[in-house]
Amino acid sequence: MQEIIDINDNRISYFKNLRYTPLSHTKEKLFVTEGEIVTIKLLKSDFEIISVFVIEEFYKNYHKLISKKKIPDNKLYFADKSLINQIVGFKHHSGIMALASQPLAPELSELKSPVIVMNGIINSENVGSIIRNCAAFGVYSIIVDKQTSSPYLRRAVRVSMGAILDINVYFSDFLVEDLKKLKQNSYKIICAELQTISKPITNFNFPEKFALVFGNEDKGIDGEVLDISDDVIYIPITDRVQSINVASSSAVILSKIFKLNK
Repeated sequence: MQEIIDINDNRISYFKNLRYTPLSHTKEKLFVTEGEIVTIKLLKSDFEIISVFVIEEFYKNYHKLISKKKIPDNKLYFADKSLINQIVGFKHHSGIMALASQPLAPELSELKSPVIVMNGIINSENVGSIIRNCAAFGVYSIIVDKQTSSPYLRRAVRVSMGAILDINVYFSDFLVEDLKKLKQNSYKIICAELQTISKPITNFNFPEKFALVFGNEDKGIDGEVLDISDDVIYIPITDRVQSINVASSSAVILSKIFKLNK
């Protein structure tokens, strides 16, 4: 591995200022993993890894795993943890990172029921939590619309604890049209939204093939999506709070689906 001693070294430009996902990552369809657990999971995956930037101890512990990925030596970097903290912009960074290419997105027809749909979910931590919940409860297909934060943003990847590596992500430019295509393929569209017509999940029977839509943190699900839905469901809660977080809602509903499918 090559040692980095200068914060302005151009070789590690993709790892600089990670407080927010750099625009270069999005444009070039790259993403960063952080921390030992997620980075090891990436190293064990089939994803194309562009470079690794870690503290020397990590390389000593996992050099065999790193060497199996056949990453060019000039893309393997290490540095003192304090310098890594300065480079990424965090005071308490783990000092373990890898840069990888996003996988090719699947075709809509390749998704498997149940399909989780994110409609305008802009908080990347909520996106990451929903993805982690999907993996926890056996869901491997999601649709992300244009208004939703990319699940490959740094914070989403971190919060998902690497679950994004196991999920098929379809990026929808025209969500309503794609949902109509699913309906033509015998899918039912179910929206998780509190409406006068909503049915409680406590006695709701999920169909064999369905797409479950979760909406924006403030505005909820788009009206056009609600208009083409087959059912709308909600989670009964006490009157002490008006609603629960969208990521928490996904965990509750996905848990019920998981129990029904066992």
